[in-house]
Amino acid sequence: MSTGSWVGQAYQGRGIGTAMRAAVLCLAFEGLGALSATSGAYADNAASYAVSRKLGYADDGIERHVVRGRPAVLRRLRLDRTSWQQAARIPVELHGLGPCLPLFGLAGQ
Repeated sequence: MSTGSWVGQAYQGRGIGTAMRAAVLCLAFEGLGALSATSGAYADNAASYAVSRKLGYADDGIERHVVRGRPAVLRRLRLDRTSWQQAARIPVELHGLGPCLPLFGLAGQ
């Protein structure tokens, strides 16, 4: 599973991105049984990188891209189930997921 987020500049620094990512990770690991999650942050986006690290992601290499005609380095991140369970987490509750499981190909599991 790959995760990511984007928060408008006017709303950054309020914990919205962290809460959103925590909710997605709870869905992935607790609700859907994911074994790992990946993400990435461009090298010039320290805030995005910090959110991922706060939630337990570890460095997983780099990728080189061209963004708006300029070279850019994407820092890949990976979070496995064990690391997620050990990381300090924001409380998240899942409700009503059961009827949605067939949409994820998980009916009857």
